[in-house]
Amino acid sequence: MASIMDRLRAILRPTVVQISLGSDAPTQVLNYTASKLYQTQDNLQAVVNFLSNSIAQLPLKVYTRDGENDRRRDRNSVAAQLLWLPNRDQTAYEFIRALAVEYYVFGCVYVWVAVDADSSSGYQMRIIPSEWVQEAVGGTRYAPDAIRVSTKNGMCVEIPREEFVCFKTYSPGNPGGYISPISGLRQTLQEQIEAGNFRKQLWHSSGRLNAQITRPKDVAPWDENARRTFAEAFREAWGAGGDKAGSIPIMEDGMEIKPFNTSFKESQWAESVKLSRESVAAAYMINPSLVWHSDTQTYASSKDNARALYAECLGPVIQMIQQRINAFLLPMVGASDRTYVEFDLREKLKGSFEERASILQSAVGGPWMTRNEARADNNLPPLEGGDDLIVPLNVTEGGQASPTDTHMDEQEPMTAEPAPLKMRKKADASRTRVSATQKEEESIAKALSKFFKRQGDSVIPRIGADSDDWWNGKRWDKELADDLEPLIQKVADAHGTSMAKLIGSEYDTEQTRNYLRKVAEGRAAAINESTRRKLQEVIDEAAEDEEEDEEHTPAHVFDVRENAQSEALGHYLALAVVGWAAMHEAPEQAKQQGINKKIEKIWVTGDNPRSSHALMNGETVPVGEAFSNGAFWPGDDNLEPDESCYCNCTTEVIITEE
Repeated sequence: MASIMDRLRAILRPTVVQISLGSDAPTQVLNYTASKLYQTQDNLQAVVNFLSNSIAQLPLKVYTRDGENDRRRDRNSVAAQLLWLPNRDQTAYEFIRALAVEYYVFGCVYVWVAVDADSSSGYQMRIIPSEWVQEAVGGTRYAPDAIRVSTKNGMCVEIPREEFVCFKTYSPGNPGGYISPISGLRQTLQEQIEAGNFRKQLWHSSGRLNAQITRPKDVAPWDENARRTFAEAFREAWGAGGDKAGSIPIMEDGMEIKPFNTSFKESQWAESVKLSRESVAAAYMINPSLVWHSDTQTYASSKDNARALYAECLGPVIQMIQQRINAFLLPMVGASDRTYVEFDLREKLKGSFEERASILQSAVGGPWMTRNEARADNNLPPLEGGDDLIVPLNVTEGGQASPTDTHMDEQEPMTAEPAPLKMRKKADASRTRVSATQKEEESIAKALSKFFKRQGDSVIPRIGADSDDWWNGKRWDKELADDLEPLIQKVADAHGTSMAKLIGSEYDTEQTRNYLRKVAEGRAAAINESTRRKLQEVIDEAAEDEEEDEEHTPAHVFDVRENAQSEALGHYLALAVVGWAAMHEAPEQAKQQGINKKIEKIWVTGDNPRSSHALMNGETVPVGEAFSNGAFWPGDDNLEPDESCYCNCTTEVIITEE
């Protein structure tokens, strides 16, 4: 009786290896192979290139494990040298990028690991194009003894199993096979190819003058020869490349020229392009906004999308490549079982130094680099005495996690000087960070979003009906002011009361009611006027341009206002109200109550600051005076939009007994 392994080999004997664009589907779409689809379809190429470049950008490093937690970087072994210089023609980046492109296009990559005595590692790696692999030889479906490679010039070579590593997807029902990610895009790509061919034929065959010629029915009819002669002569003179192209033809016998235009909107060209982009992105599990610009994307959402790229999107592929190299490639070149490779994801954090530094500083509880280490990181020579780690007193004695963590609870005495701000305060000083909470910003943003939705439902039909009174400014100003007033009063009351408590005074919320109502009315009028101007612009553009652009319509204006802009407006309004209540109203009411304390405010730079704001970090002024840029607090209306928009700086207030 045959052994279990013999029976398995019989079932899993190798079959022809080929690209599969779906179950029992041909290997092409409208005579386009997978490689030609990549070369000609811009949306597909954009996504594949973006993903491949993102993977190749990550350094692939070799480590040797010493115990459970200790490891050291390996730079000199055969494996390290081979991965650093895979062959004589490609760098590590180029090789990994080519591997990723091949994987994303075909779903399978064969890497030939050949002995090369002239290389520093003794080996070289070459990617074998998937289209060259003809069949498997011997072994099983999962692990053939060899693969037969046939090039375009007719040469045929068998590569034994000991000399290649395969990276591939899984094809259901085809053990050992693979399937291209392009398979799910068959219908979408076919439509794009057909649409592209149609547009090319249209522009190639149409004359410079898009029109049709008619003859009166009561004139002498043409015979077939006369009709053909006239048509050929007209095309030669006024068609594409004709010597009279663009000029006005003079017609005879009562003939008329009736112009016409081909409307791509009627054939849903723009919609099909958008659908193609979204479909390609979905097939490769990537957010489209990472590759193509989106009007509704905010700064916060773009940061979240960038983080998700290396977690949900590229994470599985990166893990697969690492495991295949560790399990199969390293043993081929004689690496020890303690050696492994890993993509260095920290390389991506180098694009955001502030985020990287903040993460590491919070993790270790204090400064983590010496001055000479920092200078070496910036390619500067070391300094004498620069190898000592400087630890500010507020970290070792103040109980804080890091020198940049300067926030303390209200009325908590400050017992050490805040080194980063380079200030000295008395021991009886108190300080607090002044900024709106996320919940406060979201509550205002939600109210604005609902208002824009209600406003759009009323205004858009009036514009569509060409009504002269499509805008009712008084109504919208009152409604929005009514929506905003209770929210900004709540924010002002909370922060004004908190600051008064720190000062040691009482905060009278009733004193602020009339002023905050005026603030709500002023903000409502400004927001509505901005909306009205945007609507008027698209109305005027529509009157000048007969072909409507979907991104320049009243509906699009309200869509942007309701989604992306509500978030930004909520942030700015909350920031302004908090700044006024904590750094103006509360100190003024304290003075009225006869409480005299020295109150100062410090500008604290946020993440990814403007260069002008970065220079202000730590700037200290009395609470009633403006900072050097003219603002009394971040996001102040005194600033120009270029200085206030998307500002995430904050302030700290320090109160000292006189």
